[in-house]
Amino acid sequence: MEGLLLLDKPAGPSSRGVVDEVGRTLGRRDLGHAGTLDPQATGLLVLALGPATRWLPYLPGGKRYRATVRLGMATDTEEAWGTPTKSVDAPPPPEPEFRAALEGLAGLREQVVPMVSAVRRGGVRLYELARRGVVVEREPRPVEVGAVRVLAVRGLEADFEVDCGPGVYVRSLCVEAGRRLGLPACMSALRRLAHGPFVIGEALAHSDWSRERLEGSLLGASRALGHLPERSLAPGEAEAVRHGRALEHTGGPGFWRLTLDGRLVALAEAPPSGGLRPRRVFA
Repeated sequence: MEGLLLLDKPAGPSSRGVVDEVGRTLGRRDLGHAGTLDPQATGLLVLALGPATRWLPYLPGGKRYRATVRLGMATDTEEAWGTPTKSVDAPPPPEPEFRAALEGLAGLREQVVPMVSAVRRGGVRLYELARRGVVVEREPRPVEVGAVRVLAVRGLEADFEVDCGPGVYVRSLCVEAGRRLGLPACMSALRRLAHGPFVIGEALAHSDWSRERLEGSLLGASRALGHLPERSLAPGEAEAVRHGRALEHTGGPGFWRLTLDGRLVALAEAPPSGGLRPRRVFA
């Protein structure tokens, strides 16, 4: 039994906690997830079961979120449920300016990782350093922020959706929007709506995480990796791939699905130098 599970994570448990809960329900320990959601965040969490955990690095990285930004307050975690570090009594900015500050985040190409995050520095996670009161310098790192759509503005709060690449911290986008308006800010709600081709409407609600529903909802390789081009192998080619040997290749560069009679044999990379080299062999 292998494949992907699309779950609608409720507020409260960590992503690791969801993996553990599903693992207990299925009686399995070989599970992983495709991207962390903080405990108070909700929405789409993609889990992989069995050999499918090796598919995770090859899933599309783009995500869509719905979030709420609150102006007038900053916290140590950049989230409303963190410890307040600054609060100001300020009137709401004009709605057109509020919208422009958020919509102007589209195209952002660098972001500084928050101190309260799981990124490691010298083998130690930043949030562990933050708990000790240690603040370290963080260099901006490249990110990709696509479209930002403002859904509603309510005084000092606004709801928006954002399309972004991997590694983007939406709470830091909220802080940046506040900086552009000259006000402290934090994120007060977050929900993941999509991860690559997978959308929240396909996800199982927490009340449906029974063994029967989970086992019946597994997505196979053709759906999980359908964004990768497929090459169907002859039996002799499949045998070569199973031994890690490269194949001749006349297709385009990038990663490919290699299949035999519709079953996934391997994931392979076609470098510009030529050939098709197995990177993950499953058979």
